[in-house]
Amino acid sequence: MKKRYLTLQTRGDALTLMKTAFPPSGGSMTIPITESEGRVASEPVYARYTVPDSSIAEMDGIAVKSSTTVGAGEQRPVTLTDFLRVDTGNMIPPEYDAVIMIEDVRLEGSSCIIRKAARPGQYIRPPGQDIRKGDLIIPLGHQIRSSDISALATYGYDTVTVRIVRVGIIPSGNELVPIGTVPGPGQVIETNSLFAASFLSRLGALCRTYPLVRDDPVEIAQALEKTVLENDLVLISSGTSAGRHDYSARTILQLGRLLFHGVAILPGKPAMVGEILGKPVVGLPGYPVGSQTVLREIVAPFLVSWGLAPLTEWIIRGRLARDMPSDLGFDEYVPVSAGAVNGTSWIFPHPRGSGLQMNLVRANGYLHIPLASEGWEAGAWVDIHCTSLPHQIERTLLCIGAKNPGTRQLTYALANRSVMLQTFDDLSSRALLTLKNNSCNLVALNIPGLYGNTGTGYAWNDTPAVTVHIGRMPVGIVSRTGAGIADLDHLRVVPSPQGSTGRILIDSLIAANDLGHDQIVLHSNAVKTEHAVISAVKTGIADAGICSAVLAREAGLGFVPLTHESHVLVARNESLEDERIRTLLQIVQSPEFRRSLEGCYNTAYTGKVEEFTAEACRVSVSRQEGIANHDTD
Repeated sequence: MKKRYLTLQTRGDALTLMKTAFPPSGGSMTIPITESEGRVASEPVYARYTVPDSSIAEMDGIAVKSSTTVGAGEQRPVTLTDFLRVDTGNMIPPEYDAVIMIEDVRLEGSSCIIRKAARPGQYIRPPGQDIRKGDLIIPLGHQIRSSDISALATYGYDTVTVRIVRVGIIPSGNELVPIGTVPGPGQVIETNSLFAASFLSRLGALCRTYPLVRDDPVEIAQALEKTVLENDLVLISSGTSAGRHDYSARTILQLGRLLFHGVAILPGKPAMVGEILGKPVVGLPGYPVGSQTVLREIVAPFLVSWGLAPLTEWIIRGRLARDMPSDLGFDEYVPVSAGAVNGTSWIFPHPRGSGLQMNLVRANGYLHIPLASEGWEAGAWVDIHCTSLPHQIERTLLCIGAKNPGTRQLTYALANRSVMLQTFDDLSSRALLTLKNNSCNLVALNIPGLYGNTGTGYAWNDTPAVTVHIGRMPVGIVSRTGAGIADLDHLRVVPSPQGSTGRILIDSLIAANDLGHDQIVLHSNAVKTEHAVISAVKTGIADAGICSAVLAREAGLGFVPLTHESHVLVARNESLEDERIRTLLQIVQSPEFRRSLEGCYNTAYTGKVEEFTAEACRVSVSRQEGIANHDTD
């Protein structure tokens, strides 16, 4: 029986094993100081000359002999004839020992009048006040900052020697194709090496990516032998799990030894570390999220122990808007998005999964759930490890509920005004409860046109709120043949996602005997998005389905409208004073935004703001969550 992991180390034990097995290595390289910010000096740097090299003036004024100014005062002005006019930075001749600011001097021809005595050394920088030749500028191991670069130039340097670790990166996998290639069925663009090289270069590593290697033990062994000889540390991407073509572990064992295979972190569990010719070889998981987690949590701190620069990290406190359970015994890293709601940073987790790379793009931080924790309940205060600058979290709006093309277009428009809109799919009832609890800024609702408009005159649930209309989108039958209701009785129909207008329509058609249960293909739980409906119809799994007109048009499929759904945003009245919400309203009510929706929406109501009502709440929640009374349809 195949054993999935030889060992399963905690993150802390894995790092200890690596640091014990591999003492600091690497080398140094001389680079221009203009490229040195963030790098670590590999040797101390000493000033090549004294600055300033002579006495210089600190102010515009006159250089004087302080002894000739004794007794000067407001009531006893002193006239000087022995002085020298100087500007800031001018050298002061040795016979003068003070400078009087020009503001305190009245020049009269070849003499001047002063009303304040000067002390010896006043407004004069003596030689070596800043630094003397041979003095230390930066020590060995110093992480170079912008101010250091300026100082190095001032004291005689245009290059500096910094620490480097040579890192060789081997991408592997039969399914991978190089960047710039359009992937075919079952193929994936190789990107783990891109992230690894970019990320580790920020620490000061000198990264080299080697040619893509197929899942062949001989090719992998040859690539490892070559890369180990040319680098201080080797990364091999993919091939670390237990698939039929995962050869990394056995190849490392063939060429050297395996320290461990499997780390108790999520994502990233299949990671491994081995040794070949005394050098560390790290096996990265193939999925991007797992690979990036291993690089950040294991490889980066290991390289810091070798003397490279740690990355700047921002940590802020926030509150969880959702429960976040976790398995004991694993350090788990969950991508999240945080936004400011009434001065508090509220946190929403993104779906977990090693292959969901866009979650890292959408997220502005991540949470670390320690291995001794089973997670946290909603409302808990936790630390957010920011992956965006903290001020961007303050500019982030959290929108919960239904995603649609209107909110996507709004996201683009808000980004141009430096406001980030983060949207999260959720059931209407839970989204509205989140808004009621003041844990989000907005709720997005897709209200079926079958059941009326939002109405007016009622404050939702004693919490005054408004709806902001985005637009009305046609919803109907999508097929390859342009089928209508009359054609459905002999067609295979794919179900729509739970809570969608399409699901309501299908339930209604079944209740009206226009559609039979036996005509439904695929289990309803297998269809999570409208894109899955399109895919099923386009690939022939089903003959028809129900979705929005815009998706049908984009897919080149036939469409017959049955109804529409109104896409609206709900906001608490008090948030209308929020500058970010005011910006959102300006955009939604602008002619430019209305034009951007044309072709997808009926925009007659776009930008309209009205009171959120009990009827709107009843329709959006009960109808979309599967408790509609079909007798009233």
